[in-house]
Amino acid sequence: MNISIEYLNILLVGAILFLPKLFMRLKIPSGITAFFLGTIFVFFFGEDQQQNQIISILSMLGITSLFLFAGLEIELDEINSKKRPILKYLLKSLIIIFLLSTALCYALDLSLQISLIVSIAVLTPSAGFILSSLKSFKMTDEQKSWIKLKAISKEIAAIIVLFFSLQINDPQSLLISTLILLFLIFSLPRIFTFFLKVIAPYAPGTEVSFLVLIAFATGVITKKIGTHYLVGAFITGIVAGQFTHFMKSDKSESILEAIGSFFIIFVPFYFFKAGMILKMNMINQEGLIIGLLLIISVIPIRLYSVDLGIKYFIEDFQDKNKTVAKALMPNLIFGLVIVSILKEQFIIKDSILFGLIIYTIIASLLPAFLFEKEQPITHDTSKVEYN
Repeated sequence: MNISIEYLNILLVGAILFLPKLFMRLKIPSGITAFFLGTIFVFFFGEDQQQNQIISILSMLGITSLFLFAGLEIELDEINSKKRPILKYLLKSLIIIFLLSTALCYALDLSLQISLIVSIAVLTPSAGFILSSLKSFKMTDEQKSWIKLKAISKEIAAIIVLFFSLQINDPQSLLISTLILLFLIFSLPRIFTFFLKVIAPYAPGTEVSFLVLIAFATGVITKKIGTHYLVGAFITGIVAGQFTHFMKSDKSESILEAIGSFFIIFVPFYFFKAGMILKMNMINQEGLIIGLLLIISVIPIRLYSVDLGIKYFIEDFQDKNKTVAKALMPNLIFGLVIVSILKEQFIIKDSILFGLIIYTIIASLLPAFLFEKEQPITHDTSKVEYN
């Protein structure tokens, strides 16, 4: 289609910002709508649009701000108070990842490296979206607390495995990346201290901009060392969350809300960018079968592993309707992040990528329909939404 690039970008940004919100009325998460918008866009305007700089930058802002938010939500004091069940749950999550990766090695004829990465894609919930939606869930405070802690622990386990899996075949690169990561962890508290003492007093109201900027910068650094944007942004959020000014002051609520609003605006651009990967020649019967087999086998494993974890690891907590397990189903972020990584960095069959996309979309759609059938267990009558 022959259209000026300036007008095309205006139409594109408008479509990404507004169309996903409209389709949420049909219970379709905005991320899924944005994903298919990306697929349709490439079909009509050509694969050269994958290099669109505006979409690339906005998508990077979206994914880094999302994982900044997820990192900020981690409360080390709360985790420490419940460290025993969380450590057990973390260990169980790692065991399931390695067991599934072993099965995928034989079932799909994959290397151990790729099967580990695929396992992360299908097992890891999208903590950022889940945490941002908790206030609208019809759940008890205790259920929300355990959903939050379980989502975070799964995300931490997945990020650790992802970091090592991406460089498992290159020990020298892994060592360098680890040293750079440790340097970032050592430097970030000093960067935040400098900002709060020297800059913030003379530039009030700049906290959100500074956090987003640092998350963006660390995301780019971790991408350059061979991992992904989300690793640096997540670490930035965890470190920033330990500063009273950001999380326990009179400004903390407004800071968190502003970052939440920021990523809700920009993360659809990441989904749109991910959707540009899916092409018509990737859609095949083998991929459909792989996706359906993953749905049939992995979703029950995820549901019942969480349920068993609640029964055996958490005392005095009942969840007969498997509310926590259902809330942890969406894996849209990690699913599409892994598809992008596999497409860019590895030689892998299109059918496997297509199967992962099918699984990710179905798993992320399930809670939007399941939760409406739940009877309210609090007085909160707000509508349940997955962004």
